[in-house]
Amino acid sequence: MSNSDQPIGAKRRISQNDTSRHTLDTKHARLEPEMRPPIARLGIHPLSKYRQACPQFKEPREIISFSYDETRQMRMDNHQLKYFYPPRIDPMPSLFAGFEQQICRDSTKNEHIDGLLNALAFARTKNEAVEQLNDTQADFVMYRGMLTRIFATPFSLRDAWSMNIARVGATIYVEDNVTDEMIADRAGSSEQHRRLMYSGYKFETLCMVDEPPETLSREQLDEQIAKQTCEVVNTHSEYCTVFRTQLGSHSIISGAEVDCIDRAKPREFPNRSYRELKTSRCLDSEKARNSFERFKLLKFWAQSFIAGIPVVTVGFRDNEGRLKEVQDIRTQDMPRMVRGKPRMWEANVCMNFANQVLQFVKDNVADEGPDTQYRIEYSPEAAQVQIYSLGKRPSFLTAKYIKSLSK
Repeated sequence: MSNSDQPIGAKRRISQNDTSRHTLDTKHARLEPEMRPPIARLGIHPLSKYRQACPQFKEPREIISFSYDETRQMRMDNHQLKYFYPPRIDPMPSLFAGFEQQICRDSTKNEHIDGLLNALAFARTKNEAVEQLNDTQADFVMYRGMLTRIFATPFSLRDAWSMNIARVGATIYVEDNVTDEMIADRAGSSEQHRRLMYSGYKFETLCMVDEPPETLSREQLDEQIAKQTCEVVNTHSEYCTVFRTQLGSHSIISGAEVDCIDRAKPREFPNRSYRELKTSRCLDSEKARNSFERFKLLKFWAQSFIAGIPVVTVGFRDNEGRLKEVQDIRTQDMPRMVRGKPRMWEANVCMNFANQVLQFVKDNVADEGPDTQYRIEYSPEAAQVQIYSLGKRPSFLTAKYIKSLSK
């Protein structure tokens, strides 16, 4: 969901004529909060300190699911749940086909964690039992994308990240810190980059049908396959799961986009039937395979492991966008695929580091209230995770969700 995830605003620039800078504490008081010293630092190195037994991780359990329709309207149903059916690769389809016709979301709009919070508010309103209400409360609430970044940090040391934090009661909420620079980068990306992004969406449409394949006749299935081949890609549409898990002593509620499911959705642990769909350039050299295993497989594993999704289907394309091969990789097999290879990632290091970061946040985010914010950042230059106090800021929690907390 874009994982995937405060109103977007420019950083406050201090004019040379701003006399308020000359009040007490002139060094810090009127500067941007990001420019103040961090209130806490967590060093990344040495990684050997995280090479120990994995912390406890509870299998994710779905609380609720929801959809975004073709116009990006949120619906509390399974309207956008799609079903996996292996794509045909003879003849090889083009993953660039239909690029000009695609319907794209507005990449400049910051949706914060609105969908996740409003789904939880709906669940709290719908369920009156105490144990069901407890299911909607946790130590942390964030989208899967934020957890994935934290998991991957020890082996993605050049990838900076920044997130906003608010504590309300015993719960800490985390969202992506979407900056003006990020928005400008999205708007100004090259056509080649946009085509590569599009190829992932196109692969998804080639792998999905609207109904469980086991319920369709051969003729109906052929009709669905013909439809998916020429279907216009619409990135507004999305199906999302909201689930509860635990890493170490930290309970977590998270939300994630689900690409598709293998069969009719079961009532218990539907995540066991969910499937991730990914694309990659063909692994036509040792260098390409090494890069795939070192970087892409790490992200594939973290995303799928966090959400309890057992299988990732990868479509391999050539430089012209032709789909040449489709391979299923089991999430549990990914750490073994890289074990013992030089400069590769280690699942236990990722999990122990993430566990440490969550404890670091708990220990240093003390002031509470929806409009009292902190920022946590990973700085490659400093090789540190740093927490800053931002003071009072417009809340990124929705009014609907805050109202539901009174139950």
